[in-house]
Amino acid sequence: MKLNIYDFDGTIYDGDSSIDFIKYLMIKKKSNIFSIPKMIYNFIKHKLKLISKEQMKECFFEILNNFSNIDEIIDDFWKKNEYKIKDFFKNTKQKNVVIASASPYFLLEPIAKKYKIKDLFASPIDKKTGKYDGVNCHGVEKVRLIHKKYPKHIVETMYSDDAKADKPLLDLAKKSYIVKKNKIINYKEYKPNIIKRSWDLCWGIYHKNEEIWNYLIVGGLTTVISLVVYYLCVTTFLDANKALELQIANIISWIIAVLFAYVTNRVFVFKSKEKNILKESTSFIGSRIITLLLDMLTMFILVTLLHGNDKIGKIVSQIIVIVGNYIISKLFVFKNKNS
Repeated sequence: MKLNIYDFDGTIYDGDSSIDFIKYLMIKKKSNIFSIPKMIYNFIKHKLKLISKEQMKECFFEILNNFSNIDEIIDDFWKKNEYKIKDFFKNTKQKNVVIASASPYFLLEPIAKKYKIKDLFASPIDKKTGKYDGVNCHGVEKVRLIHKKYPKHIVETMYSDDAKADKPLLDLAKKSYIVKKNKIINYKEYKPNIIKRSWDLCWGIYHKNEEIWNYLIVGGLTTVISLVVYYLCVTTFLDANKALELQIANIISWIIAVLFAYVTNRVFVFKSKEKNILKESTSFIGSRIITLLLDMLTMFILVTLLHGNDKIGKIVSQIIVIVGNYIISKLFVFKNKNS
């Protein structure tokens, strides 16, 4: 049997479906944001090779336990995200199309049925518990699963956005292609130099989670503005050793940073279409007051109570504020996008 195999995320889906789904679950139930610190912690543990990829992903999908109507939520997710399926795949005339992906089987099953895919190989994650019932469908595992079910198969074509992760299948196919956004490149001709490889890698990471990276860029600029204004205040007319003047410097830097942050987040990060700017900006400023209080509390503890260096304390508080601002903005302020 001749098979035409496609990777999913970044190949036929414009982004990372698992991350988009996790973000969608966060929007559906706001209390899930309390799982974020644990997710970050386990992500770091995985990168340090202290836990497996399966253990890390189980932590992310643990929030499935908080939903009783998960099938309805999955259907609703695809109604809002099907537009990310790329046109080249929608218009394919190939037969015996197979999807092989590391994303959860339960998540990709509805879209595979809709496009009448012959077979789907994906990670065996329980949609009720978020637990694995097997091995993550990645790299050589894709080859093993396909060969097990179709021992006499021939891979006619293979499409992937990742030449490294999917090398086993790309090498196996008669004709292989690398998909970069909407551009399809012959795998044998895809031999970029180290600069091009680095660029493609960085672009791929950025493109799959464009909103988050845009937020980090804007958040970084906002932080720089906040720090510069703060340092100017405490080195010119305010004394950081005096509790009241320390907080005045904090508030001044916050006001300038918030004005910059609202415009850039609306235009570049969340691409808000909200016409009631007054309502939206009021909500945005209100959310930033929450993180201002968090900033002030952090500075009070680190500098006033513990007598730490105020400049180091300010950097620590800004890291906490950046994370808090993204969560609040995504879930409560600019929620009209993909919600």
